[in-house]
Amino acid sequence: MRIQFAFLLATFLLACAGCGSDATAGGAGWWPNESNSEDVWAGAEDMTSDTSTGYDTGLPPEKEKETDFGAPQGSPNYVYIPATAEDRIVRVSGNSLSVRLIDVGDQPTVLAVIPNQDAAVVIDYGSNEVAVIRSTETQDTVAYVPVLPYCNALAMDPTGKFAVVFYDHARAQTGDPVGNFQSVTVVDLTAGKELGLRVSVGFRPRSVAFTADGTRALVVTDDGISVLELAKLTDGQIVAPIPISKNPLDKPASREVLTTNNGNWAIVRSSGKAGLTAVHLPTKTIVEIPLTSEPTDLDLLPDGSAALAMLRESKEVAFVTLPKDVTDTLPAMIASTGELVAGLARITDDGKTAVLYTSVEGIEEIAILDIAEGTVLPILLRKTVDDVLLVPGARKAILVHKPGDGPGNPDETDQFVDDSQGYSLLDLDSGYTALVLTPVKPLEIGLSTGPHKAWFLLKDPKGLSHVVQEADLTSFQYTDHELGSAPEHVRFLSKAMQMAITQTHPSGRITFVHTQTGLAKTVTGFELNGQLP
Repeated sequence: MRIQFAFLLATFLLACAGCGSDATAGGAGWWPNESNSEDVWAGAEDMTSDTSTGYDTGLPPEKEKETDFGAPQGSPNYVYIPATAEDRIVRVSGNSLSVRLIDVGDQPTVLAVIPNQDAAVVIDYGSNEVAVIRSTETQDTVAYVPVLPYCNALAMDPTGKFAVVFYDHARAQTGDPVGNFQSVTVVDLTAGKELGLRVSVGFRPRSVAFTADGTRALVVTDDGISVLELAKLTDGQIVAPIPISKNPLDKPASREVLTTNNGNWAIVRSSGKAGLTAVHLPTKTIVEIPLTSEPTDLDLLPDGSAALAMLRESKEVAFVTLPKDVTDTLPAMIASTGELVAGLARITDDGKTAVLYTSVEGIEEIAILDIAEGTVLPILLRKTVDDVLLVPGARKAILVHKPGDGPGNPDETDQFVDDSQGYSLLDLDSGYTALVLTPVKPLEIGLSTGPHKAWFLLKDPKGLSHVVQEADLTSFQYTDHELGSAPEHVRFLSKAMQMAITQTHPSGRITFVHTQTGLAKTVTGFELNGQLP
């Protein structure tokens, strides 16, 4: 028997005040999914959240934000900026503020830093190669590795030993040359022995994930998942994809595929299907997981031990444990979200908590889910949520808002708040929230550690007053730092303890703000220098 979730008035008012402390007061916790049987599942394959399940809220689809960091990128001590037109990389030191110009191949575009190293890999789009840059304060070395033509996507192994370069049609611009739809280049980044291997995979690579130990790359394609044993690959090798559906002709309109960091499981959310599909990759075993409505979001715990699916239409959240060994069944634990409208989730890096929310306009509420207990704490907000950013290692969340009418008939102050841009800082342990209104929507948000802070780029459309706003995630107080030019990107240099803010300027400009002292220094003129022979 299902115990329905109850919103307790006292708990709700406490959360509204932004000082809730009882994280278990909201929901009844996890219970087994009673519909997890073959009889029910037989008719569930064609279910949709709007009709077949019996749930019809009339709400628009959820829109989960995707972050594309682009250029520049920050290593522990340096900022790397592609100067595409000049075929160079601008490297700026966060310690000395010195600027070095690094000659690379034709049209450097997509750039990624090698984890925990002062090194970067950049795709030279025009010369079909990658440049591997390794830096010290006095010099930069560059190694070149040929790759497949017209690659526009780059994935980096977390151990820094390999990179996978490929053509992603979704990133291509109109008129761009078309790359290879069924091959990737695996780049061995061993210093002095850099090497590129062409590998055939499934049709249309969409994303690449790696196991935590860096031994395997999991290439997600329209045909399934090609598992690359990185140390054993040979040039020209074919790695056939592992199917992710029992129906070989299955072609859903949209599909989300996540893989665990141990490489054991892939879990799939498909449009039009009231359930999930799990694939045990070592054995290629496919397990169906029936649910009461079509999932609107899917997330994995950081350690890959379980998956969390949001069931907005049936007002539930499903929790599926993913064991190490193969199994024929994967029962889902279900918790009710009560009256909360929540179709999206973000899971903390410690795997203990999830923030449940919706991108639907006019709904000013979220909830904190205790994953171990399956209990839900609702929190009333003052504005609609556009995106949620969790702060690693701090148990804090940033709720990015957008203008929009709130529920009911607001008074003058409520209307002002609804019409404004802003964000809220959320303490996940207490439920306390602090709303900050901003004159414009944050262009980008950077995070720093020691102490934990968030940095919001506020670009004035009139070009008069540009600001980077520093928010302390311990005290929830904030400070504005004025910028001389319109901000573009913000990156954290972990060893230099600097936030680097690149700006729009005829000759190039970066402002460095020390994360502990707040001291700001600006470097101008590196783009002008980059144009000199």
